[in-house]
Amino acid sequence: MDSSFALFTAFALQLFIIVDPIAGVPVFLAITPDNTRAQRRVMAVRGCLAAYAILVFFLICGRLMMGYFAIETAAVRICGGLLLFVISLEMLYGRPTGTGTSRREERLAEAKADISITPLAFPLLAGPGAIATGLIFVEHVRTAADYLALLAASALVFVATCLLLLRADALLKLIGALGAAIITRLMGLVLAFLAVQYVLDGVRGAF
Repeated sequence: MDSSFALFTAFALQLFIIVDPIAGVPVFLAITPDNTRAQRRVMAVRGCLAAYAILVFFLICGRLMMGYFAIETAAVRICGGLLLFVISLEMLYGRPTGTGTSRREERLAEAKADISITPLAFPLLAGPGAIATGLIFVEHVRTAADYLALLAASALVFVATCLLLLRADALLKLIGALGAAIITRLMGLVLAFLAVQYVLDGVRGAF
C-alpha cells in the first residue's frame, strides 16, 4: 500500500507539472474569445474528460504496445526523459512548448465552435509529454493497487485542471500573466531535474 501511495503522489505531482494547467488558462481563454462562460464550462469539462480518457488508454495499453514493438524500459525512460527535458527548457524560457498547441492550431481553434477535443484535450492537456510520463510510470506498476494509484492520480490532476479552467477568468485576474509565467518557469526547472534523472536511469538500465 505504501508503494502504491508513493506511486500515486509522484505521478500526480509530475503529471500536474507536465499538464501545467496554470499556463493553460491564458491559452484556453485565447482560443475561446467568442464563447460564453457557459460554453467555456462545457468545453472545459469535456476536454478534461477526453484528456483523461486518452491518458488512461496509454496507462492500460502501454505495456502491450511496448511489448508488441519490442521497446525496452530503458528506451522509454531515455526517450521520455529527453522529450521532457526539451519541454522543460521551453517552459524555462517561457515559450509555448512544441508538444502543445502551435500558433496555427490556436488560430484554427479560435474559428471552431468547440475546441474541447482538439486542441484542448490533445495536445494541450494530454499531449506527448503527459503520455510519455504515463508510459514511464507504468513500468513501476507491480500490482492492481499500483494501477489504481496511477488512474486515481490522473483523475485528480484532470479534476484540478478542470476546476482551474472553470475559473479561468478569475484565476488570470488573480495571478496575472506574469504570475503564470513565473509558476511555469519554476515547474520547468523541477521538470528538467526529473527529465535528467529519467535519462540517467535509462542509461543505467541499458548498460
